[in-house]
Amino acid sequence: MDELCPQCKNEKIGDGKIFNQPDYVAPRAYFRPNGLRTFALLGVNIRIENRFFVCSKCGFMWAKVSTEQLMRVIRESGTQQTKLKLGIPAEV
Repeated sequence: MDELCPQCKNEKIGDGKIFNQPDYVAPRAYFRPNGLRTFALLGVNIRIENRFFVCSKCGFMWAKVSTEQLMRVIRESGTQQTKLKLGIPAEV
């Protein structure tokens, strides 16, 4: 695995799944970015693959989402401030 910890840059990274009860893999989980317009409700949840990474040095844990889905949600439902923060061109 060629992952580095995003927090401390350690190379000793483990991976695994999230469980919600003993021996039961958690149901589908979704990520909803902050910085969306107030009434943005439909199509703004991004599916999280149940594969998480953890750093053996600092304990930081992270996951990945589809960047295509993330950018679509931000383009369609993000506030101007969020778009600016993420480098998405302002609407004309």
